[in-house]
Amino acid sequence: MTTAAADREPLTDRGRRTREAVLSSARSVFEHQGYGATRMGDIASAAGVAHGTVYTYFDTKESVLAAVVQQVIEDLLHALHASSAADPLERISDANHRYLTAYSEHARLLQVVEEASFAERQFEEILEQLRATHVQRVAAAIAKLQREDAASADLDPQATAAALCAMVEGFARHWPNPDANNTLTTLWARALGLSEKE
Repeated sequence: MTTAAADREPLTDRGRRTREAVLSSARSVFEHQGYGATRMGDIASAAGVAHGTVYTYFDTKESVLAAVVQQVIEDLLHALHASSAADPLERISDANHRYLTAYSEHARLLQVVEEASFAERQFEEILEQLRATHVQRVAAAIAKLQREDAASADLDPQATAAALCAMVEGFARHWPNPDANNTLTTLWARALGLSEKE
C-alpha cells in the first residue's frame, strides 16, 4: 500500500519509536472514536507528542489509518496461509480457526476501515483486495481437493470459494467467536461434499 507516510520513514531509532507510538495510539483512538470523529490532534494527544510531530510522519488522518491498517492486513494475510495438515477437514478447521482468531483480534479496527471506505476509495480497495486474496486461496484449495477426488467435482471452485469466504467473514463480523469453528468446519465439509467422501 502506498501512502504519503511511506515517503517519510524515520531515519533514527528514536524517530522509529516515535512513529510506532503514534501508530499504536492512533489505533486506540480510531477504535474508540471511529473514523469520522478522529482528528490528528486526538492522535497527537493520545501519543503524548506535539501536534506537529504527527505531521512529521503523516500528512493526513487517512495516511495514519492506512499505515495502521497495513499492519492488520499483514496479520490477516498470514492467517490465510494454507495449513500443512494432511487431512482436508483438519486443514479447513485450522484455516477457519486462524481466520476467526485474527479477525476477532482486529474486529473493531476493521469496522473503522469499513466506515472509512464510504468516504475514501483506498480503504474500499484494501477490503476488496483482502477478500479477493481470501477467495483465490480458497478456490485453489478447493480445486486441489477436486483433483484428489476429495470434494464434489460439480462445484465451481471460484463461486464456491466466494460463498464460503463470505460466510466466514460474515460470521466473524457478526459473531466473532473462534469457539464456533466446529460448526463452520461442518458447513464447509458438507458444502464441498467432504463428509460423504470421508
